[in-house]
Amino acid sequence: MRNRNIGFATKIAAASLMAISLAGCSVLYPNWNTSQKPSDSGAPTPSSSATASASPSASPTTAKVKALINILDSGVDTAAANVYVVAEITNVVEDGGQCTMTFIGAGQTKTVTGKAEINATDTQCHPLQIPLAGLPKGAGLVTVTYNSATHTGTSAAIAVTIP
Repeated sequence: MRNRNIGFATKIAAASLMAISLAGCSVLYPNWNTSQKPSDSGAPTPSSSATASASPSASPTTAKVKALINILDSGVDTAAANVYVVAEITNVVEDGGQCTMTFIGAGQTKTVTGKAEINATDTQCHPLQIPLAGLPKGAGLVTVTYNSATHTGTSAAIAVTIP
């Protein structure tokens, strides 16, 4: 009986030690309170000489990459009296871009712009909202456009109905 209690106590002590040592890992987010972006030092990056030799007559302005926008949630919130959209840019991990929500219905167009920020695996638009006041009743469409120094794109249109 005594040997069984010692084994059990050893297992509890080992589990407690492991839990205590790993508890601090949950707060060790790599970008905690910093604007630095994660990097993969093992990934090759194009050198400036390779870029210059590949297109010697290229202009200093480069074409923007198409941003792939996924609308996570959208709809009409009658209690809050707004049309809302929550979106992410799935192929971009950067700060500094802007998201613009556009509502089109009954010949009217309304827009609102908000900032976007880096997330662990993508870029998130801050929730975007357009007040219902002044919007036409009935069917409408909403889209989200993302624009940054390196990426631009517009989402597919999502149908909404204004009551």
